Amino acid sequence: MEFLKYYLLYIPLFIVLTILILKYLNKQDDEKRLYFLKIVALVGIILHISKPLFYPYNGNILIEGTTNPDIFSFPSILRKITIENISAATTIFYLPILISKNKKLLDYIVIIGFLGGFLAIIYPAEVIFNTFDSLPIDQNNYKKGLFTFDTVRFYFVHYIPFIISFSLMYYKLHVFDSKRMMFFPVSLMILLSVLYLNELIIWKLGWLDDIENILISKGNIGAKGELFYDRNYRNFSFVFGIPDNFKEMGMFIDILVPKFMKEPNYIPVFWVTLPVFLYGPLLYQAFNKVSSKIYYKENNEIDYSTE
Repeated sequence: MEFLKYYLLYIPLFIVLTILILKYLNKQDDEKRLYFLKIVALVGIILHISKPLFYPYNGNILIEGTTNPDIFSFPSILRKITIENISAATTIFYLPILISKNKKLLDYIVIIGFLGGFLAIIYPAEVIFNTFDSLPIDQNNYKKGLFTFDTVRFYFVHYIPFIISFSLMYYKLHVFDSKRMMFFPVSLMILLSVLYLNELIIWKLGWLDDIENILISKGNIGAKGELFYDRNYRNFSFVFGIPDNFKEMGMFIDILVPKFMKEPNYIPVFWVTLPVFLYGPLLYQAFNKVSSKIYYKENNEIDYSTE
C-alpha cells in the first residue's frame, strides 16, 4: 500500500494546479492562451533533456541481482533524452507542433498527449515499481521517493501534455474534424516508425550494451543482439509487440493481429497496423464527440491555416 502516497500527493496537487491554470487562462484571450501553452511545452522539453544533469541519471545505480552499477554510464545514458517512447516523443514534439499550427499533427498530439499524460498519472508504473528500462532497481542502492528528481520529473512531464491537450480542447484552440479522421492512424504509424528508428540508432551506437550485458548475466536473454527485438524490455510503446505482462490488457489489440505478424516474433511496427487503423478512427471520433461537449464559452478557434 506504500504506493498510495503518490496518489495522495500528486493527484490533489494536479487538481489544484489545473484549477489555477484554467482560472488564469479564463482571463486571457486565445493568443495569450496559446503563448502560455507554448511556454508550458518548453518546460516539458527542458525537463526531458536535463535528465543527465541529475541523479540518478548522472550516477551509477545497481540493478537488482547485479553487482556492477554500469547501467547509467556515459554516453549510454544519453539514450534517455532521445525519442525513446511515445511519452518522450510527445514531450519533444508538442512545442514544434504548436508552433507549426498543423491541424493533422495537432489532432495526433492532442489525443496522445491527453491519453498518455492521464494514464501515466493514474498508473505511474515506472515510479511505483522502481524500474529503469523495465529492470528493477536495487532498493538498497536507490529508491524513488515522493520528492526525488525522477519522481517529480515523471509526474510533471506527463502532466504537461495532459494540461496542454485539455486546454486546447477546452478553449477550442484546436477543433477536431471528421474529414481528418484517417490521418490519425497514419500519424501514429509514422510515430512508431520514428521510435523504431531511434531504438535502432542507439543500439548501433552501443548505448544499449550495458542493459544487454545485465540481461545476459541474469539469463533474461541468451546472446548479444536479442535485446533489440525483445518486446519485454525498453518497449514502453509496443513497437516490438505486446510485452508478456500486458498480454491480458492488450488482448483486444492482439486478437486483431494476423498470426504471421506475431509468430514466432512480432514484426516491428507493422504488427499493429490493423488495430491502429481500426481503433484509431474510433478513438478520434470519441475525442471529437467529447471535446465538442466540453468547452469554455463560445467557439473561438484560432484560424490554423497550415494543413
